[in-house]
Amino acid sequence: MFRPTLLLGRATRNPSLIPLRRRPLSRPYAARQSPTPPPASSERIVRFNRRLPRFLHKYTNALGNAPITHITSFLILHEITAIIPLLGLAATFHYTHWLPSWFAEGAWVLQGVERFGKYFKRKGWIRSEEAAEAEREVQEDLRRRDRAWNIGEGGTRVVVEFATAYAITKMLLPARIIFSVWGTPWFARIAVAPVMGAVKRVLGRGKASAK
Repeated sequence: MFRPTLLLGRATRNPSLIPLRRRPLSRPYAARQSPTPPPASSERIVRFNRRLPRFLHKYTNALGNAPITHITSFLILHEITAIIPLLGLAATFHYTHWLPSWFAEGAWVLQGVERFGKYFKRKGWIRSEEAAEAEREVQEDLRRRDRAWNIGEGGTRVVVEFATAYAITKMLLPARIIFSVWGTPWFARIAVAPVMGAVKRVLGRGKASAK
């Protein structure tokens, strides 16, 4: 009557006596799954994919399960590859007094004129009349397909220069996406991970001192 209890006590002290069927199955050499990023980061990648053409999804879908450092790295690189061409092209057009006549026409340029016109006007860098004039001149160019060098000077020209740079930057989106995905592991290793580690250490010290 006491035999099962006695055997159970011995098995507890000596794990080798536990029946195999009752031992938890484990695979010590199984590959560990990488930690999934927080839901907010995954949702941001999903929203980002919705704005991309379908043929680019094969480059960005894997980011949905990537570590947070890789997602942050990709988003930063994507912004850098947009800001540098935008400012570089706008400065080139402004200081060389040249605009590509074959490109300074089209819906993207008009969209850029509307966007930068409103932004510059809100910042007080140009007058409302200059923003309206830039939009009107681009619309006229769209209708008559004339040369873009006839655009006026001052704030009007600056808006059109930024709009043309914006259109070219948007046209380079596939190359920017591929470059950002390619550079994500490297940028995460040399920049994002060290910065995030430093921030965690500083926050940890702050919490420790508060206690």
